[in-house]
Amino acid sequence: MTGCGRCVQEVALARGKTALVTGAAGFIGSHVARHCSDLGMRVLALDDLSGGFRANVPEGVTFIQGRQQHRCPDAEGGDIRDAQLLERIFNEHEVHYVYHLAAYAAEGLSHFIRSYNYRTNLVGSVEILNQAIKHRVHCFVFTSSIAVYGSINDLSQMQNPNRSLSTSGHKALHHQQGLKEEDRPTPEDPYGIAKFAFELDLQAAKELFGIDFVIFRPHNVYGPHQNMFDKYRNVVGIFINQIFHGQPLTIFGSGEQLRAFSYIDDVAPILARGPLQHRARNEIFNVGADVAYSVARLGV
Repeated sequence: MTGCGRCVQEVALARGKTALVTGAAGFIGSHVARHCSDLGMRVLALDDLSGGFRANVPEGVTFIQGRQQHRCPDAEGGDIRDAQLLERIFNEHEVHYVYHLAAYAAEGLSHFIRSYNYRTNLVGSVEILNQAIKHRVHCFVFTSSIAVYGSINDLSQMQNPNRSLSTSGHKALHHQQGLKEEDRPTPEDPYGIAKFAFELDLQAAKELFGIDFVIFRPHNVYGPHQNMFDKYRNVVGIFINQIFHGQPLTIFGSGEQLRAFSYIDDVAPILARGPLQHRARNEIFNVGADVAYSVARLGV
């Protein structure tokens, strides 16, 4: 099928369908919501606004209010751990596709907030999957993380420039060769463990209940709506924060740590189109650039 033919097929599969996008007020989630809407989907946005902003939610997207907002309009948005709220959403709307991006993404901090990490990133994810199974959602798209391969968040690696971390029993992260889907996941922090655990749960749900899934593992994404005040991940955001405050760029060691940076509009459309490509169903994909640049070069 030609590229044009695939586009027509994707639009036909998307038009009129309802997509629930969790984390839709956050960085990647807001862009995925926009691309789903552009494909012709009716998009429901769910976000507790703990790390995102209501202003990020695209126009034309329905922002789901949490249970408390009916009594207090200034209350936070919806929490993925709220089983009753999720039950209401799936009862009131015929959801065809779930795009699950909501997470507390702080790899380096996850060691110190273990309970919160697992309740949010694992148990909350399972609550959504339970509803997706119950209501026979066509496809569950999960945004996992490159952290399933090991502790590669920017802060820890910037502070340990000479660290040789094996992620597949034979390859170290300081090598220029990129990670591949067949590399064995060996998460080292609670964040990566929670992400990988839910990947396994999705695969188990497919075997038992037949629900289709697509798993994406993006890495080093940057662009509009990125939280530049996050000091713990994504070196682009860290540098933007320091430039914004007139501070010198912090580069640990020689700055030769390598990163392959990916612009959001090269990543979000792939996530949005995931369930529309039947050959992508029940597969795992690393998503991001494959040309690496040193942190020192980024800072020039």
